[in-house]
Amino acid sequence: MDLNIHPPLPARKDFRIGILGSGFIVSDCHLVSYRKAGFNPVAISSRSVENALKVANRHGILKTYDTYEQLLDDPTIEVLDIAVPPNAQLALIKAACARKTVKGILAQKPLGMDYAEALEAVECCEKVGITLAVNQNMRYDQSVRAAKTLLTNGTIGEPVFATIDMRGVPHFMPWQEELGWVTLRIMSIHHIDCLRYWFGNPEGIYCSTRPDPRTKFPHTDGICTYILEYANGLRCVVIDDIWTGPAKEGCPADISIKWRIEGMNGLAVGDIGWCKDPYTSPSSIRYASKGDKEFHEPRWTESWFPDAFAGTMGQLLIALETGKEPAISGRDNLKTMALVDAAYLSAWQKRMIRLREVEEKAQLKKLQPKQPTPLRVTLGHPGSENTKTEKIRASLPLRIKIRNWFFPKPKQLPSFVHESDVPNNFTPHSQQVLALALKEADRLNHTFVGTEHLLLGMIKLGQGVAVNVLLKMGVVLETVRDKVEKEISTGPNVKIIGNIPYTPRVKKVLALATKEAKALHHTYVGTEHILLGLLHEGDGVAGRVLKQLGVDTEKTRQEILKELDPNKNP
Repeated sequence: MDLNIHPPLPARKDFRIGILGSGFIVSDCHLVSYRKAGFNPVAISSRSVENALKVANRHGILKTYDTYEQLLDDPTIEVLDIAVPPNAQLALIKAACARKTVKGILAQKPLGMDYAEALEAVECCEKVGITLAVNQNMRYDQSVRAAKTLLTNGTIGEPVFATIDMRGVPHFMPWQEELGWVTLRIMSIHHIDCLRYWFGNPEGIYCSTRPDPRTKFPHTDGICTYILEYANGLRCVVIDDIWTGPAKEGCPADISIKWRIEGMNGLAVGDIGWCKDPYTSPSSIRYASKGDKEFHEPRWTESWFPDAFAGTMGQLLIALETGKEPAISGRDNLKTMALVDAAYLSAWQKRMIRLREVEEKAQLKKLQPKQPTPLRVTLGHPGSENTKTEKIRASLPLRIKIRNWFFPKPKQLPSFVHESDVPNNFTPHSQQVLALALKEADRLNHTFVGTEHLLLGMIKLGQGVAVNVLLKMGVVLETVRDKVEKEISTGPNVKIIGNIPYTPRVKKVLALATKEAKALHHTYVGTEHILLGLLHEGDGVAGRVLKQLGVDTEKTRQEILKELDPNKNP
């Protein structure tokens, strides 16, 4: 049986491709597969000119540009291949759309920082007639394509149950620490997109996450489990486990990514080769149907990394020569982005999130009057000590925003002006505290967010370093809540339209939290720093209640140090 494991390739292979980025994924995957397929990369640019030159020399690329503007201004470039961190991608797509020189763009996954940003990229390209495709390359893993063939030709029959089980330790990119992402937008996005490729769009997703013990920077999505529910009864269960036991700490490792599809007529089981040593190991499949006496076990020499990358570029080139939509168009990929956003929301709210909830929320947001909002641009090399954030007005020229990614310069951290200005060095837990504080203010019919709401949000979250420290100091969380609510009264039953503002005390607390983080030589602001900020400010409702309960600033600081490092003597 022909399992159709090889990606379709365009008849015309000489489209002139310009590449933005020069990391591992470009040098060892994109360009290796492009050369094997006969594609035509002609130019490259990166924030590191030296690294771009090395990649160009290795792969025979004749033109290296010093700046992204030079590459985008080259009228001979027909296809733009973007391989940069997610927080830099949208600005580059917009810059390409503003010039209208390229015919197509292959964007890296994730397409945006969230669904709303991905939608903006899609609509921007559609408006100027640029074909946008997304590099969701797991679809072109050979075993994944074989499974699609078995589903299409009826070998498996109607699917009943499917699983993907990842027990692997991926290579982290430096920018992940800055963004606080570990698994959902890095690996789970592949698995969610793969399930969509096999079975179409689910009704919704239920997700549960916990931090990975090995990953030191603050995050929530280390180990992820989720269920995709389909209207026809199909259930897909995924485990994305990057801990895998102490595989890096001296325990024998059991590393694999395996998938399984059970149908009414047969089943197929796959083993992905990417996480093996070497990473170029081929994937495999075994399958059987009713009446078979044994499993069929075809073999091939191609692998996900790097061979699948010819498929993602190939589908874009085919679209350009035929005038049809790419197999993984930006518009199609919005469904994958929506499901990833839904997974985060599900893990937070502990309920199934329907796909349409995310889509409808984004549409409603588009209908709201636009306000001049600051754009956060990350400066400095991601993960380095000089990484800071800067607010830049959306009206500034786009080239300035992108130049800050290509040519970073250290800046001072801005003071807090509004809740939307929270820097992205706030941990996921501390961001949740701020979001819950807004909810507490709304619940109490208050037209402001005060220190009392911050403390109530922290208690509501019920986890994180701050809560752990309070519990170890003998503080009863319900007592904190009761004392706070006795200090305040419920407001009139009138809801504020728009954003609920922070009080000056809260702005001071958040500024103090940032100062506490710096004093402890932390590159992030966590719930523990917010707790210290509340205590240090002292005069607000939260500070008064904590002091009534015997919570002392210096003692709390010492307990935080113990919590963060039990072996350290503060």
